[in-house]
Amino acid sequence: MTIKVKISLLSLLISQSCCPVLAEILLPAHNDINIERITVTATRQQSLDTDLAMSLQGISKEELTIDNGQHVAESLNSISGVLVDQLSGGQGHKTAIRMPMNTSGYYLFLQDNVPLQSPAFFNHNALWWSSFNSNIARMEVLKGAGTALYGSGAVAATVNILSEEVAESPETEIGLMLGENEYSKVLLSHSNILSSTQGFRVSASYLDNEGWRDHTGSKRAEITLRHELDLGDDEHLVTSLVMSDLEQEMAANLTESLYNTDRTNSGLSDAVLASDPLRKTQYIRLSSQWDKIADDNYFSLIPYYRYRTNDYTATWNQNMPKVESKMQTLGLLALANFEHSNGGESDSDTTVGLDIELTKGEQLSYQPLDFTTTGYKADTFTKGEKFYDDTTEYISVSPYIQYKRNIVTNLDLTFGARYDYAQYNFSNHLGVYGDIGHGKRSLEDRTDRFNHFSPKASLNYHLTPDSSLYLRYANSFRLPTASSLYHLTIKDNGDAKAVDPEISNTYELGYKANWQAISFDTALYYMDVDDGIVHAYNDEGQRYLTNATRVIHKGFEVSVAWEMNEQLNISAAYSKSKHEFDQHDEYSGNEMAAAPDYIANLRLRYMPRFLEGFTGMLELQSIGEYWLDDANSQDDNGIDRIEDGYTIANIKALYQASEQLSFNARILNVTNEEYAQEASYRYGKAQYSPGAPITAYVGVNYQW
Repeated sequence: MTIKVKISLLSLLISQSCCPVLAEILLPAHNDINIERITVTATRQQSLDTDLAMSLQGISKEELTIDNGQHVAESLNSISGVLVDQLSGGQGHKTAIRMPMNTSGYYLFLQDNVPLQSPAFFNHNALWWSSFNSNIARMEVLKGAGTALYGSGAVAATVNILSEEVAESPETEIGLMLGENEYSKVLLSHSNILSSTQGFRVSASYLDNEGWRDHTGSKRAEITLRHELDLGDDEHLVTSLVMSDLEQEMAANLTESLYNTDRTNSGLSDAVLASDPLRKTQYIRLSSQWDKIADDNYFSLIPYYRYRTNDYTATWNQNMPKVESKMQTLGLLALANFEHSNGGESDSDTTVGLDIELTKGEQLSYQPLDFTTTGYKADTFTKGEKFYDDTTEYISVSPYIQYKRNIVTNLDLTFGARYDYAQYNFSNHLGVYGDIGHGKRSLEDRTDRFNHFSPKASLNYHLTPDSSLYLRYANSFRLPTASSLYHLTIKDNGDAKAVDPEISNTYELGYKANWQAISFDTALYYMDVDDGIVHAYNDEGQRYLTNATRVIHKGFEVSVAWEMNEQLNISAAYSKSKHEFDQHDEYSGNEMAAAPDYIANLRLRYMPRFLEGFTGMLELQSIGEYWLDDANSQDDNGIDRIEDGYTIANIKALYQASEQLSFNARILNVTNEEYAQEASYRYGKAQYSPGAPITAYVGVNYQW
């Protein structure tokens, strides 16, 4: 579908999802800039990265094809300052972007600009609900606080998965990938043109993996549908449907003894294994994006419906409780962009928007089998006991405004503000309140309200047509989740909110350059988090959430991509950071646990002349040392409890044998390095999540 678009500032900002050929139209004006430098996450509209006063990097379709990863981590970890841990070889993940490795809601996960989940029910595994396995065009990461378009959770980063558009001519693709540990993935995609004004793409995949550790197998089915309709007069409608079903076996971290003797062990007792703990999640998201250009003004509406279940066994708790949840959401993302002219030329623009979300969440936790814990103050749990059974309705309304103006030649000023109002209506179905045993507290029905005003401001100076220097300030926040508000321990005050929202301020100085053979990005950042929500433990070793007053995150990031010649190119990403408690009742002055000193990724690609269509890649991934606990404690011999980090090497290859046929292969951890993907110190014991050994995959794709 060919769409005529006027080359103007507004056309540079039109959404990727509404204009499949826009990048081709824009590139002649920037013929020394790779398409990877065009991004959409910052404003929900297309922009050249040097026009944005923020650290925003993307991964192109070409790079994703070489990676051909079975997990988002295999590509995302190539971005400076980004570390995504694939948990136990399955589909889950932890994220560390300008933060320690954690499972808290500091990140906003999107697909095609639509949130993958509600902030009231944040899940750290949310990227498994994207269409990564069936339909993906590129990935983008906006590091630091989000723009005025994004609310709760856009504290440390916003991650956006962008799906493939409808092709300009009919095409069909089938793919097969096989790997060790009985890994297999089948992919089918078809795109077709129905008429001169509309087309569709349907993609599906099925993944089966036994896992390299005991009881870490997973099965996942996924299907995505996309329909694009040109309504005429610069008006477009894109409708997307994403559905997935995941079943995954569950394992636990290993004790030091098991880690040293049997890394393949599940870490679960025979009694727990007999119950076959699984995680099952189903996901549906239906959205429709309407875009229109009228008199150089741009309007967009995205209504969406989202449904997901998430049932699992909490293997990290000694009694292994079952948790079941179901969430349904209706939402609307509305945006309008107005250009302002001075003497016939546009010198400024204003964006106004409104986000609305209504989510109903049902949560249940119960004891699946009789169990008695061991150790200090052992406890006995009886099969069928309920720890919580409730429904929470979440309502949020968030208006925002953003204004950009060219104040002098080559210098742009942008400032914005967002107001978020959120309300939780909690209904408890247990029928009993107060202390219900096992250190847990049951609350009566209640309503809690939160509001926050987030100002933003930035300066962006174009040093040359291909480089820019920027200074940025952004305020952001993180709402407490429904679980942290209503699933309390007896150590929490049941008459007040368990925690307050976290408030964060990000200050950032950065430089970007896109030359003919080299792209360069660097950023220096300082981020404070007041009333930070962290984990603490009571005398019985039970975990609860508390506000830690103030935490400081600071560091720098640098990435370089260099096309050395037609056969060789290299990219490097490096970040060094420090994360410490500034004001905390117990840990003031301490460094936070699981916060690597540095994160580094190096990729060398070779495309030999003698074998046209072949690309080989050598990748090095490395993280530095980190503390095992927030107390920065020592072992019995007075030695600091610090994990050394790791460095692993991967080899990847892609051979495009013809226009239709391609082969791919990769060997991960090629030196078979024995390493801990993550280590911690809890309950007086060190625990380890072992990294995968050497693992090989091969695949074939055919397209016609």
